[in-house]
Amino acid sequence: MAAPQDQHTPPNISIPVAYLMIAITVLLWSISVVIAKGVHEEIPLVGLTFWRWVTAVIVLIPFVWKDVRDNLDLVRRHWKIYLAQGTFMVGGGTLLFTSLNFTTAINASLVNTTQPAVTALLTWIILKDRLKNIQYVGIASAIVGVVFMIAKANLAVLINLELNIGDFIVIFAILSYSMYAINLRKLPPGLGTFPTLFVILFFGTFPLLPFYIGETILVGPVPFTLETVFWSVILAIIVSIGSLALWNNGNRVVGPHRAAVFVSLMPVYGSILATTFLGEEVFSYHIIGAVFVCAGIFMVVRNH
Repeated sequence: MAAPQDQHTPPNISIPVAYLMIAITVLLWSISVVIAKGVHEEIPLVGLTFWRWVTAVIVLIPFVWKDVRDNLDLVRRHWKIYLAQGTFMVGGGTLLFTSLNFTTAINASLVNTTQPAVTALLTWIILKDRLKNIQYVGIASAIVGVVFMIAKANLAVLINLELNIGDFIVIFAILSYSMYAINLRKLPPGLGTFPTLFVILFFGTFPLLPFYIGETILVGPVPFTLETVFWSVILAIIVSIGSLALWNNGNRVVGPHRAAVFVSLMPVYGSILATTFLGEEVFSYHIIGAVFVCAGIFMVVRNH
């Protein structure tokens, strides 16, 4: 039997593959936001998020139970970090989905552009890991590119922007995601990728339960229709399990601040998805913005 992989040691993944894993992760996240926007009027989003994570836990059980059972002592000793990571990830996803009820897509996207900068700042404060000057320029370039695309090269969009409660919810989601990325290297050794993911999501569902119950009382229960089950399973398998497995391994290889800049690809992916599946037109601001984003990512990762 092979020795368990040390969670403090980066997995045996090449740097280019790690960056590819992170890029695919952001694509899956972009798809999940599109799904949430499409169903939020029919399905309460906290409830959808809750059942998404519960479904992910259930799906993982037959594949990871033996490893988790054999390492229960490790899980008990380090339950605080697992609970923290579960709260950060599940909480971040719930906050981001919830924000769609209170803010516009433009506002949420613009606020979300700050995630690379926030992650870089927190990485510097907590891990004492500073970026090079060219990497700060890269983050700024990526932010400019995202803003250019979202505002459609129209300065009036930014001037007339009004913040609301939904935008502040997005800020807390960003902080939560950033803390999750930074704390990945604090996970204890002894569990592989999917058993670790199972434990994180298992612990993460408990802090969400009171909010799910509250939404059920105040807004209404999740309708257990074929549509709800379908989207819960899709979000659980593709987004929750698939994207987090890719993100966790890629992040541990390249570091949280380098991984975070790839979040700037979300509007780029959004434009590609809209063009491919919705027949929307590509404008010059999409291309110019994408160039700034890609140039920014290149500047952040080029010296790695």
